[in-house]
Amino acid sequence: MKLVQFTIVTAGFLFASCKPEVLPAETIIQTVEAEIPEEDLFNYDTLTGIYLSDFGGSDIRIVLNYVSKNNAIGYNIHKGLQRNINGPVRRNGDSILMTLNEPGDHEYDGVFELVFIGNDTKPTGSWRCNNGIVGSKLLVLEKRIRAQGDSDEITESNFTQFFGYMYDSIGNFNFEEDGLCIFDYYPKEDEASRVEQLIEIKGTWSFKEGMVKIDWQANDFFKSGPMFFEVGMDDEEYGVPFLKNEDHKIYNHFW
Repeated sequence: MKLVQFTIVTAGFLFASCKPEVLPAETIIQTVEAEIPEEDLFNYDTLTGIYLSDFGGSDIRIVLNYVSKNNAIGYNIHKGLQRNINGPVRRNGDSILMTLNEPGDHEYDGVFELVFIGNDTKPTGSWRCNNGIVGSKLLVLEKRIRAQGDSDEITESNFTQFFGYMYDSIGNFNFEEDGLCIFDYYPKEDEASRVEQLIEIKGTWSFKEGMVKIDWQANDFFKSGPMFFEVGMDDEEYGVPFLKNEDHKIYNHFW
């Protein structure tokens, strides 16, 4: 009995030892290369600057102080009203789109959409009012290119060098580089209090073909709409700059 049992066990052991060895299946490793996005080498800083456009019959300035591949920051001036703007920047090939939002706490605030083609000095765009009470505007902008070196020729880019601060018998005109114009004056004395209060009126200036145009904010002093001045130099020897129209002739304070 024991002999039979041993024989069976031995036979089973021999049978098991004769089975072919089962090798593990071959492991196939697939490698997937990570897709590396193309590096954006565009110099967005070249888009900063001052841009001019017609805005429904009056001038507007859009000033871009900071531009990156992600966002842009600046402000605009229209008829003396200055509003901050900021928003995202998106690029699609050579096209760069900026969506610039005004703060939204003024009834006429809205959104600018500006489209640049590369390092574009003449972008196009649009503006739409947040609440729809003012119609949308199409914009054809032109970047103000700063004049190189000194020049006796008066241009839009060097205008404030000649006419930055002008005086008149009725008050003072301050022309700022970003297009803001501030007129300040003292009204007639209040006979009761004998106190004079300096009053400011803001506007936006533009220069073209020897003429300066000022679009004022609504006010009680200048009621006739835009104001136009002819540019001139009084006295050939000293070349004192002046602006004149049929009512006024104003001079540079510090010339």
